[in-house]
Amino acid sequence: MRIVHVIDSSGLYGAERVVLALASAQQQLGHAAAIVSIGTPGDGEKPIERAARAHGLPVHAVRMMAGPSPAGVRRILRCAADARADVVHAHGYKPDILLAMVPRALRKRPLVTTLHGYTAVGAVGRMALYRWLDRQAVRRCDRVALVHRDLPGTQDLVRRVGQRCRVIENGVDFEPAAPLGAGDPIAAFCAGHPIVGAIGRLSPEKGFDRLVRAFGRLRAARWPARLLLLGEGPERGRLEQLVREEGLDACVLLPGHRDARQYLKLMDVCVLPSSTEGLPICLMEAMQAEVPIVASAVGGIPDLLDGGRSGVLITPGSVAAISGAVSQVLNDRQAAREMAHRARSRVLGRYSSARMAKAYIALYLDALERYAADSDARKRLQADGHVC
Repeated sequence: MRIVHVIDSSGLYGAERVVLALASAQQQLGHAAAIVSIGTPGDGEKPIERAARAHGLPVHAVRMMAGPSPAGVRRILRCAADARADVVHAHGYKPDILLAMVPRALRKRPLVTTLHGYTAVGAVGRMALYRWLDRQAVRRCDRVALVHRDLPGTQDLVRRVGQRCRVIENGVDFEPAAPLGAGDPIAAFCAGHPIVGAIGRLSPEKGFDRLVRAFGRLRAARWPARLLLLGEGPERGRLEQLVREEGLDACVLLPGHRDARQYLKLMDVCVLPSSTEGLPICLMEAMQAEVPIVASAVGGIPDLLDGGRSGVLITPGSVAAISGAVSQVLNDRQAAREMAHRARSRVLGRYSSARMAKAYIALYLDALERYAADSDARKRLQADGHVC
């Protein structure tokens, strides 16, 4: 089978890691998978494009004007035609909206989308509009995948999509990360200290502001720990200001986006204090690396952490809950090691990229079968004069 994955990426975060793991696993299963990476004019090479090439995946960079772009849609469809794709698989707002507006007769192949999780937005604004448009677009897709049955903000949409919807949990590829080079500055910052780590896009729903405040409480209690926050995003300025206000400049590092897998072994605990999540890849990678986890009980996280057996679950939004859970992990290292060992066994047994890829191939086959049946029915109606 030939699959084209379409994504508009702003970094190399959860959705991008899922796409790369999925496409690579599909290649390993004997299928042909390619990445169409869309962006705006002036975008240089995107991180997902570099990473995809490093994985040996074909990459097509499509640049278009922001907003509705018929010319951009034509270029995406041309990439799919050139690849002789059997299925187009969209990931995210822009691919969903652009491709779902194309009539099936022009698209000429099934459109599948994965809902990786909606970013928390207000009732008005550009992102609220995109989210509304995406929900309309998803209803026009041939098949819809959710990364978890409890994905926030999707319950009404699932009812509307009905039998076209499937739950396919994320998976990771379990490939070892590249070793750190000698003199790595992040490793030097971490050396000799307990490390509280966090990974993710620096955006409001991740709750990293509350993590900084919770870390301030740990330091006030004379913990000699340091905080390593890996990621980039619109909250950087606010977080840096908060670090200064809390007097934490010397013991907090925000080095930007990195391959987090390289630095997981430096962490004594990995914290994800989000207010909303799907099924986060960063936690799966921490589980694989046997790093103890503290995370909010939202979205698919309670399932991922086996109801708290494979990580400490906390109430979202509570600074006290974060500091208390991190103190618990750092105070009882033996219990934390046992919890992390259970987490590794769980992620290796249930969340592999191969399992994910096989589930998507079954979904594609289902979409192709229905698409062919619908096309044959339309041809018969046209022949009988019932469809213009």
